[in-house]
Amino acid sequence: DVDLIDVNYPFGETDGPRPIAKKLAMLYEAAIQDTYQHIDFTQVQRVARLLNQAGGIDIYTHAHNLNAAENFQDKMLTIGKTVNCPHGFYNQRATVLAATPDRVALILSYSGRASFIRPILQVLSRKKIPVILIGKSGSNLYPQHITHALSISSRENLRDRISQFSSHIAMQYMLDVLFGCIYNLDREKNIAYLRASIDFMDDRT
Repeated sequence: DVDLIDVNYPFGETDGPRPIAKKLAMLYEAAIQDTYQHIDFTQVQRVARLLNQAGGIDIYTHAHNLNAAENFQDKMLTIGKTVNCPHGFYNQRATVLAATPDRVALILSYSGRASFIRPILQVLSRKKIPVILIGKSGSNLYPQHITHALSISSRENLRDRISQFSSHIAMQYMLDVLFGCIYNLDREKNIAYLRASIDFMDDRT
């Protein structure tokens, strides 16, 4: 049950390895279940189709969400799809200026309030590039610029917390769900691609 664990302070000062491990397991399960309850499955399938058909995907995010973004990037490479994850102010802005209309933009932001979002959105909107936002419920602060918004668990405090345990696992889960849907849109083709590339990618004897 989500309510059995403090999302922001999941373990206490006197907790050792076993209770920390147990409480984090409970936290992860709660974050995933809570995110599952937020999922609009029709929206997810639309987003999966949009990403699958895109000429390229650019992910705009920062801080710990870069880990989830790069994990998604790695998964997409296994089916021959390139995803760009520009780091930092300069690379993000250079990427959006170079983006072409056949691309799709993914913005990862738990709160939707990160300062990098507004200027990036303004350029994407001008170029008519579709934008998908993944964040907590209520994070879509620019609905005029967002094509699709997907919600994740929203129980974590933005500041008063040990770390982003809940939001990180929720973001990772949502991206994994998206990847699963993308994979299944061309399942046989993706399996064939993986099988054809495995010997080149893994040259262990």
